Amino acid sequence: MRELENPLSRIELKSFEGDFLYELINSYELSPKLSEQILLSAKTSLLRTHELREGQIVAVVVGVDEKSGKPVEKMKKKKVVLTLKNGLEDMSNLRQFGRAGLRQIIIQRITGEAIEQYGVLSQEDLSYYLNCSKRTIKRDVQAIRERGIAVTTRGVLHNIGRGQTHKAKIIRLYLEDYTYSEIKRKIGHSIGSIKRYLESFSKVLMAKHFGITNLSELSSVTGLSKYLIKQYIRIISDTQTDPVMSSNLSVLLEQSQYRMGLKKTITDDGLRAEVSMGGCE
Repeated sequence: MRELENPLSRIELKSFEGDFLYELINSYELSPKLSEQILLSAKTSLLRTHELREGQIVAVVVGVDEKSGKPVEKMKKKKVVLTLKNGLEDMSNLRQFGRAGLRQIIIQRITGEAIEQYGVLSQEDLSYYLNCSKRTIKRDVQAIRERGIAVTTRGVLHNIGRGQTHKAKIIRLYLEDYTYSEIKRKIGHSIGSIKRYLESFSKVLMAKHFGITNLSELSSVTGLSKYLIKQYIRIISDTQTDPVMSSNLSVLLEQSQYRMGLKKTITDDGLRAEVSMGGCE
């Protein structure tokens, strides 16, 4: 077999995702771009399993409904799955945003994952799992909040509420007509991450389009948490009073139908439509 030129670094190849991409590129002679798109589809659609993926851990954290004022040992706990390392996506983020930028992305990711599983991390937890000082965590959290993204930790949960997560913020910016590059600069997430969040949002959009409105059913068919789905439904509702958001929502729905084979044509939306149908970064 002829070995094709491989764009992955040695470190990237030493991961399950890297090995999967290597096989697609070399054994099946697919292009790197198409191989990345297949990997993205597998991660978002096929790998719905209760088994831990590479880079995930099970953590015991305080339950989201526990108020402060009593010893931690007397608080109800929850077991949650946290993604400390997210394969090639994190490696891409490291190259683009540096160590501090990647750490801030991980903070957003794991605090969001904990909340979606009805647990909440403290800044002390973040310091432990990310192997850095609490001072560093406080500085990172402040930098994230200055970008308009809520970081829900146990110290602030019952004072400011759960707020708008980075996923919801990214979807809202996209519907407000920001480009991927503009969202990337504002939020500090790679274009690949942005497209993945749009994929999950599109699942909710399509399910509602076909008449599924019950929260439990939406969670079952999309594989997303009820907490995240509530945020997405709120965004869909907000588009009704905003012409720009409503128009972009319609285009996103049409693109999703096209990808599912429900429509043979797609409205040309210029660069945004072309980019939306492309592969991940």
